Amino acid sequence: MKKILIATDGSATAHAAIDAGLELAAEGDSEVVFVHVTSVLDFQSAATGSEAPERVPQMDTDAVLVDALEQARKCGIPAKAELLIGHAPKQIIRLAREIEADLIVIGSRGLGRVQSAILGSTSRGVLTKADRPVMIVRTTGVRELVGI
Repeated sequence: MKKILIATDGSATAHAAIDAGLELAAEGDSEVVFVHVTSVLDFQSAATGSEAPERVPQMDTDAVLVDALEQARKCGIPAKAELLIGHAPKQIIRLAREIEADLIVIGSRGLGRVQSAILGSTSRGVLTKADRPVMIVRTTGVRELVGI
């Protein structure tokens, strides 16, 4: 694998996904791209009501991505980061295609079908629509690799 896309939102499962993705990157000498997707509403409230772009050029204040990049730096793994706006599964898949990622790594809270139907599930959305392998990481340490 040459390029691994790791989705993060700062949650415990996202930290587990970062750990797993960085471990794979170290083993395969891969480049890592972190992505954090925020909602349009969150971005608009912070940007004084202006219309939100799809990609945020100034992401150095996003604590989630700053932490992820610092973790990669400590591991000696080259990494980049993207702060995107919109529907998380759609944006993650779009970026994976754009950068030609070989693998998407994402955390999952392990919600059941009913809870994820009510609350939504980013990992399930990515898994069902992705056109490349997706590795879902849970905080219990269980990893699920799904190949396309």
